[in-house]
Amino acid sequence: CERISRKDWDPKTETYVEVKENYSGRGVLFGSYSQYEIQTLGVLATDKKATVLQNEVSMTPKIEDEWLTALGSFRVIHIQQDPASTIWKCQLRKV
Repeated sequence: CERISRKDWDPKTETYVEVKENYSGRGVLFGSYSQYEIQTLGVLATDKKATVLQNEVSMTPKIEDEWLTALGSFRVIHIQQDPASTIWKCQLRKV
C-alpha cells in the first residue's frame, strides 16, 4: 500500500512536497457490498470490502491511501475499526 502525503505548500509554484510511504499487511480482500448497502448507504456497486488484521499491518491505513493489488489499484474511501481493536474494515474504490 502506498500513502502519499502532501506537505509544505509553496505559494510560488502552487505545489506541495509529496512524501510517499509504503506499508504492507495481511487480511481478506474483496468482499462485496449487499444491495441494501448499495441502495441506501450510497456505496458504489463496484466498491470492495477489505478486512485487515491490525497486528499484521505495518502502518495504520488512512482514507486516501492507495492499495495496489492483483485486481488493480484501489483507494481507501472509509475505514472502520471493530470494537475489540483487532481488525479494520476498509471500503475500497477502483482508481
